[in-house]
Amino acid sequence: MDITLYHSPGACSMATYISLLEAGAVFDVKFILLKNNDQTSPDYAAINPKKKVPFLVIDGKGLSENIAMQTWIAETYPEANLLPSDSWKHKQALSHMGWFGSGIHQHLTRHFKPVKFCADTNAHADIKEKARAMYMEQLALVEAELMGKTWFFDHFTVCDSYFFWIYDRALTEGFDLSEFKSCTDHYNRMRERESVQKVLTHKPD
Repeated sequence: MDITLYHSPGACSMATYISLLEAGAVFDVKFILLKNNDQTSPDYAAINPKKKVPFLVIDGKGLSENIAMQTWIAETYPEANLLPSDSWKHKQALSHMGWFGSGIHQHLTRHFKPVKFCADTNAHADIKEKARAMYMEQLALVEAELMGKTWFFDHFTVCDSYFFWIYDRALTEGFDLSEFKSCTDHYNRMRERESVQKVLTHKPD
């Protein structure tokens, strides 16, 4: 199987990258640097018309959206046990990933690039303040979910890969997350994993 991951350091493609490593997949990584607007280049747009990362190309076929990619990884490498086998817990895991992608990620995007949502620079501080407040509100729910747990389920799953980025990106944005002890403990456990260390140190030449 020929697998290529299109990835930008610091972007949510970190989640898919971590899961591919946890699965033991053999794959190539091609950097699409968002800071350089590589995603808008005609060459990349021809590969992924959505012009974003992550993007997986598997035997010539493209797959976008973290929830789909994470599910594909877990199903393709079942021996890695990256999703719960119980049907109800499996659906809960999909729910978590949908939540991370559509319920939390967008607040980080609004904080990082308010200009994408409003041309009036005088409004940017207000957009960022509200985005941060909405992120914190959601993180409080994750905190309750993780309390007393090592991982989201009784073993490591793709949900843990995805949430790592959700937390890490907020730190990059300068959010003080110290009140969320369970989330912080989860983040620190993740940073100890070989897969995470490899992703964090893998930069373009």
